[in-house]
Amino acid sequence: MKAEALPLTPDAAATVERLERLVQREREGRLQAEAIAERGLRELYESQVRLALLQRITDCANRSNNFSEAIGEVLKEICEHMNWAFGTAYRVEGEARAVSCDAWYTAEPARLFPLVEATRERTFHSGEGLPGRVLRDSHPHWIDEGELATSFCRRVAAASCGIRSACGFPVMIADEIVCVLEFFARTAMIDKDAILLTVTQASTQLARVIERERARAALLHDALHDSMTGLPNRTLLDERSRAAFDRLPESRSGLAVMVIDLDGFKAINDKYGHHAGDIVLIETARRFDQALTASMDNQRRTSPTGWHGTLARVGGDEFVVVLDGVRGPAPAMDLAGALIDTLKAPIRIDEELVNVGLSIGIAHSGPGYTTVEQLRQDADLAMYEAKSGGHGGVVTFSESLGNERRYRMALENELRDAIREKQFTLFYQPIFALGEDRQLRGFEALIRWNHPRSGLVEPGGFIPAAEAGGLIVFIGDWVLRQACNATARLHKRLTARGLAASKLPYISINIAPQQFLQPTFSAHVQRVLLETGVLPELVRLEVTEGVAIIDPDQTRQVLEQVRSWGVKTSLDDFGTGYSSLSYLQNLPFDTLKIDRSFIASMDDPKSRKIIRAILDLASNLNLSVVAEGIETMEQGALLREMGCAYGQGFHLGRPLDEASAFALVLPESDRTGA
Repeated sequence: MKAEALPLTPDAAATVERLERLVQREREGRLQAEAIAERGLRELYESQVRLALLQRITDCANRSNNFSEAIGEVLKEICEHMNWAFGTAYRVEGEARAVSCDAWYTAEPARLFPLVEATRERTFHSGEGLPGRVLRDSHPHWIDEGELATSFCRRVAAASCGIRSACGFPVMIADEIVCVLEFFARTAMIDKDAILLTVTQASTQLARVIERERARAALLHDALHDSMTGLPNRTLLDERSRAAFDRLPESRSGLAVMVIDLDGFKAINDKYGHHAGDIVLIETARRFDQALTASMDNQRRTSPTGWHGTLARVGGDEFVVVLDGVRGPAPAMDLAGALIDTLKAPIRIDEELVNVGLSIGIAHSGPGYTTVEQLRQDADLAMYEAKSGGHGGVVTFSESLGNERRYRMALENELRDAIREKQFTLFYQPIFALGEDRQLRGFEALIRWNHPRSGLVEPGGFIPAAEAGGLIVFIGDWVLRQACNATARLHKRLTARGLAASKLPYISINIAPQQFLQPTFSAHVQRVLLETGVLPELVRLEVTEGVAIIDPDQTRQVLEQVRSWGVKTSLDDFGTGYSSLSYLQNLPFDTLKIDRSFIASMDDPKSRKIIRAILDLASNLNLSVVAEGIETMEQGALLREMGCAYGQGFHLGRPLDEASAFALVLPESDRTGA
């Protein structure tokens, strides 16, 4: 018989109830603790999985040399981690386009084929499609099943692949979007915070790959391009031109090289400074690039397989164009004309407008060439030939030009030997007053080359080569010193015989433009005057109009400085050059020399009118006039009638060696040993 439970007293019932509540709280606490522990373990596991994912992505980013190598692996890792069906990427071009880089991943390519094909090679503009939204707003975007089915631009392909959601993420470098990542899933994307954290951290690693890729590209670009103009430099030009030469057919035809040098660039640098020179080079490069691009576009419209050109700056003011795939000389000549035309408009430097000319040399490949360097050398020779004319232009290399240039180069080498071995000598042509008594007033110093094999060579046989080779400065300095030394000796002997200083003959010395424009020219003149002891007022420096046009300001400064010491100045060959009256007004000359070409054609009324105009102009400006090249008695008489006070020429006196020339003014008893 079962015993019946005794009823609990109130106190006992309260105790039981309290114990039951305690047990319930303990049970709830235990369950809560277990839930917290389970959630913590789950979060820890998920964190470890995410960290492992990011570590793999980081390792991939660190060992990848470029974006193309890294992006495929990054897409694979993210898709597999998130269990997403498809992932792809777009590179951002400019500020408004996301362009597919044909990088994608899916574990089921056959099943996802419609979506792959609808995505690869796509371009999305800002605001267009999911990538365009990311590009426009610079933050992630999500698309659910409803939008996929209604307004998504690839909804047909997405539906056929069972896609229910999509998302897009920007890859950022600072504030710039450099890439857009796009992912698709067959389930809804619910835990967006976790997704955002994972993909954002992966994007950071991908951004570092792009940063390194950009840095390498910048270093490579800097190594192969001119830092000032952005054009290819000599290294890249050599690489491309050699490759083009190696592709030539057996006939070696199809390649043209153009060497371009700016005319008057040094004068701009000297007058306005190197900053101005940089502006000229940058603007010139820009115009050249536009002209080359326009020429290539024009020929592509008529011939899809036409030529291709590379424009490079190879140093200083020298540019080179290599034309690959040309047929005949026409493309190079047409491009040369376009380059010349594009520089006809002046270039602005601050508040000034300056003009620059071009000298262009062209060489075409052929069976005689074995290297592209030979072709470049011949184009260089043609450029120097164009430049030697004084006014630029275009010269195409020919065999005769090559022979001529090689002769000039050999001549330059001989001139260097002549300077070193002192093979030069001076002759002196007398200058007379054209009065009845024909009084000798001075001498013009004229150089001769005492060549060891050819004998005495006159200036026309070597001065052009000396100017082209930059040797004229050394020769001119030697002439200045030798002429002043000889004149000082003559004056010493004449004054010892009692001749008044006012009766002493002056010496006229030709100064080449390159010599005159040397920064140290004035100092050199002063040093020669002091060291030789010649009277400055009996020294006359002759310069041509070309000096004035190159740099009027420097010309004026130098002329004023030497005249302050008493030296006289002459403008040589007046009327044959630029003949701007502003030069005569602004530059301090004492004498004009009428060029021999006008004297030789005095039978022509036009020449006589020019001579008359020069004499009137000189009279108004208080300048003396010397007529050069008087060959006949009739020419001398006519010049005297026209009022020309001084002259020189074969009729009056030929150039003579020092002893013979100075004997004309020495007393007869003192002529021996002169």
